[in-house]
Formats: sequence, structure tokens, C-alpha cells
Amino acid sequence: MKILIFIYSIIIYSCDLKIKYDDFNTNGDKPIVFSKGWGEKYKYPIILDLSNQILDEDKTNFKQIENAVSTWNKAIGKKIIYLRSGSNNFTGNSFNDLYLPFSQNINGIYFDQLSNGNGGWIKNTGKSANLIATTIYISNGSFIIKASIRMNRDTYIFGDTTVPLNNKTHFYVDLESIILHELGHVLGLGHVLNERDSVMYPYISIGENSISNPTTFRVLSDNDIIRIRSIYVN
Repeated sequence: MKILIFIYSIIIYSCDLKIKYDDFNTNGDKPIVFSKGWGEKYKYPIILDLSNQILDEDKTNFKQIENAVSTWNKAIGKKIIYLRSGSNNFTGNSFNDLYLPFSQNINGIYFDQLSNGNGGWIKNTGKSANLIATTIYISNGSFIIKASIRMNRDTYIFGDTTVPLNNKTHFYVDLESIILHELGHVLGLGHVLNERDSVMYPYISIGENSISNPTTFRVLSDNDIIRIRSIYVN
């Protein structure tokens, strides 16, 4: 089962992650969307505040997301992204509009999940139920000003797909792989449609990882590294 990933914006962008990760550059193949990243004057690192809800569901989620952050930082050769936990009490259901997270002065990572009949992925984001995640931006057109990641917890279970679930499900998604792709968008990369070895390729398999159905995508390709270094390494 394949999933597509994407992400995009105008002064505001949104990227969606389906069976298809998401939909960042909906106009087709565009490996680098923001060649200036977060701008020449941005004081790094970019702090991403992880929603407490994500840790409350499973404490191991932090390590998987941290692994994805570390992968990009190592490729760039310096700490461009810093993952922070414990200070973001908001959830996806705190924001009943796709871009409402920007009302808070943080760059966050959220689960959107139906709760007590209120909220939920479709209602909050307006996105399709089969999309896995979306990354939203505020941009001045040439570089990024703010970004947040929202994940479709209504349809999908996020975790380490190399570890079997007690209750098998086709909707089991590798969290580290998804975050690695979405962080590529946060850093300014778009989709590459003709490089299946790139983490920015917009499709991923879901379910438990196996030889016949590999569902992890945790290693940057040579071109991924070249592109991200072209943005952040002078």
C-alpha cells in the first residue's frame, strides 16, 4: 500500500502527507522551494516545540522524531533544528483552521485527532482523510518565517514500524520516516518525483515493516544531502 507526502504555501503554505506523504509542491517536481531557507539573518537553530499530546500517547515518539532531526543536522554539519518538549500544551484540536497554529509564536508539531466528537483532522485542516500529514508555512516568498507540522492521527497510528503492533493495522505509519520527510519541507525542500531513493520522494508504504513491504525511509540520499547543504552551507 503506497502513500504520498506533500506540502505548500503562498505567504502561507501547506504540505500534505498521504499514502503519499503530503503535497508540498503540488505543481510538480521542485526539489528546492526556498533556496534561502529561513533567511540569511535567521538565528539558528529553528526550535520545534513538540506537542505534549504526542509524548503522552507514547514516550518513544520523542526519540523517533529526535532521530529525524539529528539526520538533517548531521547532513548539514551544524545544529539547524532543535527539538523541544514539555512546553507545548496545544494539540491539533486546539486549532480548528489549517493555519491557526500561527496564532501562537511557536513552530510546532501536532497530532490532529478526533476527541469527544469535536475537532479532528478533516474538520481542523480541511484535508483528505487519507493524507498522512501536512506542513504549513508563512513565507515572504523567498524564505521561510514560520512552519509547523500537523499529522493525521484520526486515520493513522504513528510509531516504529519495525516493532510489530499487538493489533495489526494497515494504517501503521513509521513516525521517523514521516518526520524526516516533513522536516525536509520545513527546511525548504520540495518533492522529487523521479528519485525513489530520496526521502523527499512523495510516496511511502505503510503497515508493519518487512522485506516484502519496507515501510521505513530513514536515510538521506546523496542528492538530499547536496540539496540541503546548498541551502545551509556556504
